[in-house]
Amino acid sequence: METLKTAVIGIGQMGQNHARIYYELQNSEMVGVADRDLKRAKEIAGRYGTRAYKDYAELLEKERPDAVSIAVPTNLHSKVGMYVLKYSDILIEKPIADSEKEALSLIDEAEKNGRKLMVGHIERFNPVIQYFKEWVEKHKCRYLAFNIVRIGLPNPRAGITSGVILDLGIHDIDMVRYLTGEEVTNVDAKAISFFESTKFEDHAQIWLKMKNSSASIVTNWTSPVKIREMYVTLDKAFVKINYLAQTMDIAMRNSDELDARMLGYPTKHINIKYKEPLKIEIEEFLRTILDGEEPPITGKDSLASLKIALEAERISRGS
Repeated sequence: METLKTAVIGIGQMGQNHARIYYELQNSEMVGVADRDLKRAKEIAGRYGTRAYKDYAELLEKERPDAVSIAVPTNLHSKVGMYVLKYSDILIEKPIADSEKEALSLIDEAEKNGRKLMVGHIERFNPVIQYFKEWVEKHKCRYLAFNIVRIGLPNPRAGITSGVILDLGIHDIDMVRYLTGEEVTNVDAKAISFFESTKFEDHAQIWLKMKNSSASIVTNWTSPVKIREMYVTLDKAFVKINYLAQTMDIAMRNSDELDARMLGYPTKHINIKYKEPLKIEIEEFLRTILDGEEPPITGKDSLASLKIALEAERISRGS
């Protein structure tokens, strides 16, 4: 099996998960991790049998990785990404950047250097979402409305450099675009901050209008309970999705394939065989490099979701 030399820049909570998965994958040889907290980098490097660096430029120069995950704070995505693209294909955590200008710079730099730029909109790789998307296509359903709840965690005082819309809400903005295949035609949003110690929004409600459907998204990182659920009204069914449990409940009129009842309609509860979405995402990233294919989530695709999130943020701030 052909292997790729891999590395991770930014070893916070998400970066540590990237490192673990690169260590586990057979087609990955993890050659290093970098973090400005060298003690933390050494701890993770020791755990996964690789080398630690404080300076990512030194890592790139010495190790020459083929594939790099960038999991630094959002406000550093552009600076780090622009540098890494001179050496390697990159998987960068969402959002691609915290401004449209910086996102475009990354996209242009990737094209100039002939590098792959993939953005980690992780929920697209959740097995329950893949099952749901295929189920909708199989039953020729039409999307009408989304009601999405994404509340609880992370702590906004733990290195977060943007508000809850860019950090959490963008997941569901991207999900609505991905599932419907439609672009958003109208955006509205309200947001508030609960804490004087942070200038960022802690709770937001976002409304999206597409040509044939609409969405309401509620997101916050202040709830002590972590909930990731989506309720979808289709022309032929009502579906409840739990991202965390990877389960799905389908209520559908006049269906022999459903065996229980929800809201007075025949209902089926589906447990998807669990697989870690991040692992699927990284597997796809490495596969596209080895196969010479375009990444499943390109910079331009991610930019479309970023622009909507930035518009929602602008509206919510009254600016």
